[in-house]
Amino acid sequence: MPGFSLAPGQTPGLEHTAYFTPPQASYCSGTHAVEVEADPLIGSVKILNYVVAHDSGTIINPLIVDGQVQGGVAHGVGNALLEWMRYDENAQPLTTTFADYLIPMATDVPDCKITHVESPTPLNPLGVKGAGEGGTIPAAAAIIAAAEDAFSEFGVHFAETPLMPERVVAALRAANAYEKLGDLV
Repeated sequence: MPGFSLAPGQTPGLEHTAYFTPPQASYCSGTHAVEVEADPLIGSVKILNYVVAHDSGTIINPLIVDGQVQGGVAHGVGNALLEWMRYDENAQPLTTTFADYLIPMATDVPDCKITHVESPTPLNPLGVKGAGEGGTIPAAAAIIAAAEDAFSEFGVHFAETPLMPERVVAALRAANAYEKLGDLV
């Protein structure tokens, strides 16, 4: 084309692709604190307050990181209290629809109070780390620990998730909690 030429083999356009791979991955971290309300009569666990301190290294866009952490907590709430894949004796799935396999609704997920701790990593030029994992990974353990604390007078411990009401009631029965509750039952 007159007046314009590209190097041989190049096609005109506004596209460019480049990849950067750091020599080592960097990971986020976080800690969670949960306050729950527990009802031993029906085995319910309701989240009242949820606080996250999260380190994503250098934060470029705080709103996106907040969304990643909040979404991770939502996933953790599902892991801790609702999502359970059930199978029959022949290993056939019994939870095949969302009527059977429960996922958290907006009313199940608390509005987290998120505090960012910025400790830039030296492993990449921007000092950034991941974001979503620090919201997801500690959530189930923090919720289960809060539930154990709420039921501590009965001496129950929970070793698996999700902490559905029937599992709570079974653990309370095994610990003779209903005898301790007396007239309330």
